[in-house]
Amino acid sequence: MRSLPRRPGLLLALALAFTPLVLAGGPKEKEPETKPFAGKVIPLADLAGRLGTKLDADAAATTLVLAGDDGKVYSLLKDEGSRLFFADPQLLKRPMRLTGRLLPGSQILQVLNVHSVVKGRLHDVYYWCDICSIKRHEKKICECCGGPMERREEPVKD
Repeated sequence: MRSLPRRPGLLLALALAFTPLVLAGGPKEKEPETKPFAGKVIPLADLAGRLGTKLDADAAATTLVLAGDDGKVYSLLKDEGSRLFFADPQLLKRPMRLTGRLLPGSQILQVLNVHSVVKGRLHDVYYWCDICSIKRHEKKICECCGGPMERREEPVKD
């Protein structure tokens, strides 16, 4: 008679012990493919303007797209990889090669690496502080000396 009350408790303990394995044991999502995307980064407002549409002011300041050489338009995910385009308007409307990946099931591009294309050659784009010899991948004030950082574009070595 004593074994009867223990069985449900034992079954419950086993079920709870294996629950995390069952929940985590499903197939993991495939990592999105990283590949190059060529084109020009432009404000979405420019693209919408060509269609006679005007974006709201708050959206226009925060929405950039890659108008791809393949004829497709990719929205840029605003994060550390694409931040330089939002901070440095001189990089807009120029030939670029972005290495990145599309968010699953979308045309939203997460930028992982940026190269400008100058006279058909790829160039590394970065910001440099001459005083501190610090290299960054976004335009900002040097966190060491507080001075400005200048954009540099150097040919990629083959």
